[in-house]
Amino acid sequence: MRKKIVGIFVCMLLINTLAIPISAITKEYEHNPISTGADVPVWKVGDSWTYNMELYIAASQNVTDDMVADVSGELIYEVVEDSGDTYKLTGKMSPFKGIVDLPGNIDMKVTRLSSYVSNLEIQKTNLAIINHYYSMKGIVRLTLGPIPLPIPIQIHHYRMSEFNPAFNITPFPLKDGDSGTFADSEVTEESETSMFWGLIPYIQKEIEWHIGDVEYTCNFESITVPTGTYDAYNVTGELFYGEDGHDLYCSYYAEEIGNVVKSTTQIEFINTGKTYYKMELELKSTTYTP
Repeated sequence: MRKKIVGIFVCMLLINTLAIPISAITKEYEHNPISTGADVPVWKVGDSWTYNMELYIAASQNVTDDMVADVSGELIYEVVEDSGDTYKLTGKMSPFKGIVDLPGNIDMKVTRLSSYVSNLEIQKTNLAIINHYYSMKGIVRLTLGPIPLPIPIQIHHYRMSEFNPAFNITPFPLKDGDSGTFADSEVTEESETSMFWGLIPYIQKEIEWHIGDVEYTCNFESITVPTGTYDAYNVTGELFYGEDGHDLYCSYYAEEIGNVVKSTTQIEFINTGKTYYKMELELKSTTYTP
């Protein structure tokens, strides 16, 4: 099965305004950042970035009738290995809050006994993604509309994606006004949703698809997130494929923190107008130093 999609992990920005009183007159001067270009950062073990994350995942394309997870929390990504030619990062969010929307009137409410883990392997030379694994699991409680039911359920959802060649969505060196096309990549994906420690599999999938023909633009801008205001490179890619889907990737990379300060990855299905997958990240804090 071939499918085109836009990946996950790249560019940022900053807004800054100065108000300078002159005599009795106050004039506002807009800060216009000057781009000098940005090259690949160097990370080390222990570098971490904490994000506020919003995550929406439908179990399949049939969003109306299938399970949908809508959760949020604080996600911490940390470099756990920097030897060889790759970085390995682990992202953790525990606890998180949200709901798992089931067909009909019965839904699931996520409890504090839930966690999200994301593992990434990334090439050092260009921060291209080699593989990505994420897992959401924990205890949920059934609800009948707004009424909670005394029925706890263990649930687990995971997805493993491998990219060949590694998928590069950070077109280093980043330059203001650049545009181009992300290189093609073949993706092998395995996913499963189950309940009661795998005893009741809900959805199991093994698919292969193709990323390609994704055009991007890169513009130097300013952006404000919870940690402050940054000069950053906004890398945006957009892709249409037939009547099925529309993918959007928008990311702001700030050289100051060596990573993304804000990003949005979204997949929509044109035939239904529904969102199949959406992840939003905003930087909350970091331990990185250039």
